[in-house]
Amino acid sequence: MFKKILCPTDLSERSLAAVAKAVELARLCGAELVLLNVRPEFMKKKEMVMLRVSASEFLKDEGDMAVAARKIMEAEFAKAGGEDIPHEMLIREGDPHKEILEVAEQLHCDLIILTTTGRDHLLEHIKGSGAERIVAATHVPILVLPVT
Repeated sequence: MFKKILCPTDLSERSLAAVAKAVELARLCGAELVLLNVRPEFMKKKEMVMLRVSASEFLKDEGDMAVAARKIMEAEFAKAGGEDIPHEMLIREGDPHKEILEVAEQLHCDLIILTTTGRDHLLEHIKGSGAERIVAATHVPILVLPVT
């Protein structure tokens, strides 16, 4: 059925709840699971120069955050009992919905598992949630899990 499942997480409690379901579905299908964390790009190199921000310090902080994000994903994956499932953990930087779509295409994922956010932010009411934007822009089947 599914061979490669993408489960993006912003590391919030809501999105991490999807990891257990993704592990369960990957096991049932004999699929590989790709966990993805996308951090919004904070500052471009030109901006760092203009603001006289130390690029090396900034990059070190970014690296530390990526390591911390990976540890959280690994802990959730282990908590869900996924050690026996073929998997990959990716950290990306950029616009989350664009990166999710790009990774799904690059890795030939045949399912994306997302969680709803419950529309906590006014901006989501105006332009739609990340999940809605991904659903509208991809041909890959999507499983959207409501999280309360």
